[in-house]
Amino acid sequence: MKKLIIVLAVTLGVACLLAEGLKVDGKWQLSLDTPHGPMQGSLTFRQDGGKLSGTCDVPQVGAMPLTGQLDDKKISITMEVPDNQTKFTMNGTVEGNKMSGTTEFGNWSATRE
Repeated sequence: MKKLIIVLAVTLGVACLLAEGLKVDGKWQLSLDTPHGPMQGSLTFRQDGGKLSGTCDVPQVGAMPLTGQLDDKKISITMEVPDNQTKFTMNGTVEGNKMSGTTEFGNWSATRE
């Protein structure tokens, strides 16, 4: 009986961890290829399940609001460039404390602070 209770408790614990999913909340350091050359900045995420919101701050552009979606390890982030009404999307994958992918201009990567 004790073994059954232990097995059930461990199974329940693992199931809770898997159901919780991947978390990207917080601040990340960003490297981004652009038509004007490489840029560095930060991403700050707030996460509600698979929905993302937050800001992208790149010194050359300033702070941009972002929205996004996280589905398993796939991430999609859309930002609106200030004063320009242009939207910019980054697609990629998350692996632990790193994420990377592509944009229409090239590659991007980010590392959790």
